[in-house]
Amino acid sequence: MSIGCISVVEVPPDEDDDPIDTGPYVNTWLSIPFSVKAAIAPYVKGYFSPGLNRYGEYLYPSNTPYDPYDLPCYVRADFNGDGFDDFAFLFSMEEWDQYCWYVTTKLLVVLSTPYGMELCCDLTLGTVYADACVPVEEYWSVCYIPPGYHTLVTWVNGVEITETVYLDNDAFFLASLCPDEESIFYAAGDAVYEIDWSGMRLDKRTVSGKPRTRNSKTIPFTKNREQKEPMIKK
Repeated sequence: MSIGCISVVEVPPDEDDDPIDTGPYVNTWLSIPFSVKAAIAPYVKGYFSPGLNRYGEYLYPSNTPYDPYDLPCYVRADFNGDGFDDFAFLFSMEEWDQYCWYVTTKLLVVLSTPYGMELCCDLTLGTVYADACVPVEEYWSVCYIPPGYHTLVTWVNGVEITETVYLDNDAFFLASLCPDEESIFYAAGDAVYEIDWSGMRLDKRTVSGKPRTRNSKTIPFTKNREQKEPMIKK
């Protein structure tokens, strides 16, 4: 029997074994392009994409056909008419304090521009709350609106009022359990615009790309719109 010498050779790790950089973290179940994820990641820390089961019948009717590009928290379409996809998101943050839950929702719109994908709208819609015995639900949702003429219907002092708007490009409707919170969003270039109905007239305004809050008040959660028709007729 003979005993030989054993040598140990250290082999440098293969570069292919290095951890893969999956890009910025966004708490979502949606399939989002890398460039869009990079644009929104710094603004959605602590937020998540709500699941479909968090939306009531008014915000996401049960008979709605599933469309991965038209969901209550996500619309993918060409809002500014440049031939490239743009993106609208609703992200939520859920918090609990003693015997109440609080859900804060923000709207983000990413547009294609000559310089790449840019976040052009970061709007905190507000915070709703309810007692812990009330199931947690979302208060706002979005849905796709095609180009063309659309009729808006509302009621003022028991009288039905209608108004017609024309959209050059794809847009989206922001629905809410509160009628005063509903509006249409569209884009031109790298600017996002909002049309809402303030009283008896349509009001158009630019939505700044800088983060801002639409409603600083904490809103009691209510489902009084569960059986009502949406304001917009596609």
